[in-house]
Amino acid sequence: MRLSKTSGLCLAAAFLSTVAMADSLVQTATLKDLQTVGTTSKKQKHQQYDLVIDTSTNEYICRTKLGSSLKPTQFVVGSTLQFKLNGQNGEATTSDGKKTKCGIVRVAATPVTSTQ
Repeated sequence: MRLSKTSGLCLAAAFLSTVAMADSLVQTATLKDLQTVGTTSKKQKHQQYDLVIDTSTNEYICRTKLGSSLKPTQFVVGSTLQFKLNGQNGEATTSDGKKTKCGIVRVAATPVTSTQ
């Protein structure tokens, strides 16, 4: 009985680890919008941004980390970028190689358009 519990736990752990590894997903996306969030202060000098990223399956709103620096001119609205999704975290990379890390704050399913 002890052996079957141990093998069952090992099997479950192997399954969960493959699911966790599949969580990290890199996909081509479009930057739909870039908005400022909150205000700056003497203590907090960097502006936070919300990136609206549109993939083939979902639309993500990804907020830059507090204290991180981002040059909004490097992230052109309407441009194509690589979006790495890892659980609640994301990373957007422009075609020029500029990267920013962000946290997912909202996900919406992309509506399926029919071609008739």
